[in-house]
Amino acid sequence: MKVLYIKASPKPEDKSVSHKLAKAFIGEYIKNNPKDEVTELNLHDRGCRHVDYEILCDSFERKGLMVETANKFMEYDKYIISSPMWNLSIPAILKSYIDLITVKGITFEYSKLGIPIGLAKGKKTIYLGSRGGGYPFPLSLITFDMRYIKYIFRFIGIKDFKSFILENVDKSPEKTKQNFEKNLEKVKKLAIKF
Repeated sequence: MKVLYIKASPKPEDKSVSHKLAKAFIGEYIKNNPKDEVTELNLHDRGCRHVDYEILCDSFERKGLMVETANKFMEYDKYIISSPMWNLSIPAILKSYIDLITVKGITFEYSKLGIPIGLAKGKKTIYLGSRGGGYPFPLSLITFDMRYIKYIFRFIGIKDFKSFILENVDKSPEKTKQNFEKNLEKVKKLAIKF
């Protein structure tokens, strides 16, 4: 299996809770799936571009950055996404990447009735997120990070979606460390089943 690990936080790994979650997850995953190939895509190292008019027009002609990025994305069987929640959503760079991979004719198409049909069927995704504060119900209704990822991936055909979100990571470093360590086994169990 080919696995794509998509990193959305600009922080260095030792300062990013979402990166630490992913590192623990991937370590356990590789231990249980040693033949699988995991490729890391750090969106900040890559210089992920926002879709502009030129990029969009190229995609209609089946060429350019969107087509290349979407085709590359479709080469993988599984996706691991690590991201912080920013302003109740995902970082702009992750949204830009999603815009680049959501391409008609590659990751989705329309039926004769105009209904979208995802083309990335049979693939899996896990979203590993971090949030600075706690968002119990009803505050959870205004968090769009995980829900957006879940539904945009469902739109392109990926229904096998799992998530793990660690909240309250902006507490003291000691409390954040305790919170992380307390939840580490949950993350590893998800990796074993992935």
